[in-house]
Amino acid sequence: TGATSSFALANGQAAQKLNAQFATLTADSSCTDGEDACIGSSFAKCVNGNYVLMECNTGAGLTCAALPLVNSAGTSITCTTQADALARIAATGATGG
Repeated sequence: TGATSSFALANGQAAQKLNAQFATLTADSSCTDGEDACIGSSFAKCVNGNYVLMECNTGAGLTCAALPLVNSAGTSITCTTQADALARIAATGATGG
């Protein structure tokens, strides 16, 4: 677990930073082609400089969030529950939600 812990906290903090950035985005925000993001509860992909939104299943309690990867450095963006996202970030040792 030594190797895991070396990037776990950084991944958690990176996920927090992304989620904070996503909170400021709207469907009209400018973007770079191929970039993924969350806008509201929707997963968003940048196509031709504009975000295309794909709604997460909010009826099932899902929302879009950046999550820390577990086995390598980095983050992923996916539809998940708010509780799961908070638990995964907290498990890295990152604090503040």
